[in-house]
Amino acid sequence: MHDGYIYTLGICGSASGSGLAPACLDLMLAALPPVKRAAYLGEVLVDDGTASPIDPLIEPVRADIDAAELLIIVTPLHGGRLPTRLTTLIRAIEQEPPSVARRFALLVVFADTSLVGLWPLRHAFEHAAIELLNEIYVPTDGDLHPIADELITLARQAYGRARAMHPEALP
Repeated sequence: MHDGYIYTLGICGSASGSGLAPACLDLMLAALPPVKRAAYLGEVLVDDGTASPIDPLIEPVRADIDAAELLIIVTPLHGGRLPTRLTTLIRAIEQEPPSVARRFALLVVFADTSLVGLWPLRHAFEHAAIELLNEIYVPTDGDLHPIADELITLARQAYGRARAMHPEALP
């Protein structure tokens, strides 16, 4: 818990202002009480000339996962694949799983193709003892308005599940 509160971490696989994923994450986080933080993983990586690019955002986000009781992950799945930075974060979670024993996740995926690309994320959840409460799939040409109430309800239900594990948490 973060200072006695349930800590919710929202992770967005895209920082594109024109995409639905950031708006979806914002909608869901706005429906929840504090303490919460959002990480918008864009496509920016620092190239130091080595085989693997350096991503200065990954370690702070991985550390936030360590402290969070609830993860809300919203991501596009382009061509059946997760965004590069989200894949890098997944590898970091697998190399050093979070220390808190019980946490929950909610996953919203914007995809028009095969969902087989989600396997690494599901595997990382299992490896890190993160219970996936729900997966929601939205077409990439979809609109959030028809499903906004459903998304808010699912976010609140997931938060309620995390809160039930920590009844001593501050409201």
